[in-house]
Amino acid sequence: MKPTLFLLLLTLTTLASSHAQDSIKEGSIKVSERLTRHIDQQITGIDHQLTRQSEKYVRSLFEQEERIRKKLVKIDSTKAAAVFAGSRATYEQLSQKLSNLNGKMDKAFSGQYLPGLDSLQGALGFLKDAKQVISQSKDIQQKLGSSLERVKQLQNKLQQADEIKRFVQQRQQQLTELLSGYTNLPKNISRHLDKYQQQAYYYGRQVKEYKEALNDPDKLVKKVLATLQTLPAFKAFMQKHSLLAQLFPTPENYGTPQALAGLQTRADVQQALQQRIGIPANNGANASPAQYLQQQMQQAQGELSKLKDKLKQLGIDDGGSSDMVIPDFKPNGQKTRSFLQRIELGSNIQTQRADNYFPTTTGIALTAGYKLNDKAVIGVGISGRLGWGRDWKHIALSAEGAGLRTYMDWKAPDLLKTNSRLMAGLWFTAGAEMNYSSTVESLAVFKNYSRWTKSALAGLTKKYGIGSPVKRGKKVQGTMQVLYDFLYKQQVPPTPAIVWRVGWGL
Repeated sequence: MKPTLFLLLLTLTTLASSHAQDSIKEGSIKVSERLTRHIDQQITGIDHQLTRQSEKYVRSLFEQEERIRKKLVKIDSTKAAAVFAGSRATYEQLSQKLSNLNGKMDKAFSGQYLPGLDSLQGALGFLKDAKQVISQSKDIQQKLGSSLERVKQLQNKLQQADEIKRFVQQRQQQLTELLSGYTNLPKNISRHLDKYQQQAYYYGRQVKEYKEALNDPDKLVKKVLATLQTLPAFKAFMQKHSLLAQLFPTPENYGTPQALAGLQTRADVQQALQQRIGIPANNGANASPAQYLQQQMQQAQGELSKLKDKLKQLGIDDGGSSDMVIPDFKPNGQKTRSFLQRIELGSNIQTQRADNYFPTTTGIALTAGYKLNDKAVIGVGISGRLGWGRDWKHIALSAEGAGLRTYMDWKAPDLLKTNSRLMAGLWFTAGAEMNYSSTVESLAVFKNYSRWTKSALAGLTKKYGIGSPVKRGKKVQGTMQVLYDFLYKQQVPPTPAIVWRVGWGL
């Protein structure tokens, strides 16, 4: 999702900032057909992902509920018929309604307000009708209008997704209360209920990730809005047509003395608070209601911070959402991510000084790991060894070998509860490697399997944040590894028992 939104916002940035100087001087913005087509494709992609994932989870939830119903019928057919009557039709209706939504709101806006989505909708609406837009095609406004309708449709589907979440939470509570009334239930019923609860939790996380992607307050959003804010017409458009303006309309006489008529003064507000809030005697005779409230808020914030820390220790961080559900299991933070989002690319280097068999060499490896969950990664890699010569007086570049590797990392537990930065990035690592340790003169030499040596490695990896050595200002994950080769004595020629490597993410 985030790469998709990145491309979308990059398009808008190109649309606005590539002609920023001309826009300021001439009060115009140039829009090309290629850019509008790209915007439409990206909006459609986000819409399809939300629809497909929602239908997938709704179907999975119904399957788990149906399994519970079939098992419960054998125990209490009367209650099962009453509780599960019409459940199939309800789930089908939820799925069909999500697929058939259009850009027209069938009811007033409800749910979480997304500033990023509102800004995108406002930008498209302004560019569609603004006189400042110079188009290279007659139907450019029509294409912008089509993109605007798709954004409205996406907003409507997000509302429907929130309704599905609320229904599933209510249904989960009903099923839990129903089964809690029985004793000695078969284990398979409890297992299906657990799967239902897991699917319900992951659906909520999936919707939350889509919203975060649309509402990511990055520099691109600020740059787009900053560019469009140079036009007074855009400011006036947002004040009138944005979703926030519709929720909280600005009075026509805003900013005039007439707009203040009938409002309470600060003294009136403090007097009302003094009457409604009893201030303890030990708080001071001259203490104001505002000071007392501030003290109480500070205490409440302290307790709230403690609660947030406990939730983070459980792997739960819902960003303050009011519909947060605390699961009865340990969530897998990678469950709602796509395959590509769970891939982490990396590289590392390993230097070995010259000996009787090899010159000074530097091994360079590229790796690709798949995150099984937040605490386990499996991966593969390829490596090559570059020779530098015997010493400073005899420098000569050469290809000294290649290798294949596989590995697994799993998070080291903080058994002593130190919460230190050292333990936070410490991982156990184990892997196996095949290395060709001879000068590579041609690809045909790799067929000589007798020249390949085996390694079985295990040790520790420290992961930490580091600046990218390739792109300035970009943060990547750095790694330091200390590994022990259990087969080093079997190597011919011999290799070091301790392997030291450093690397960074790509």
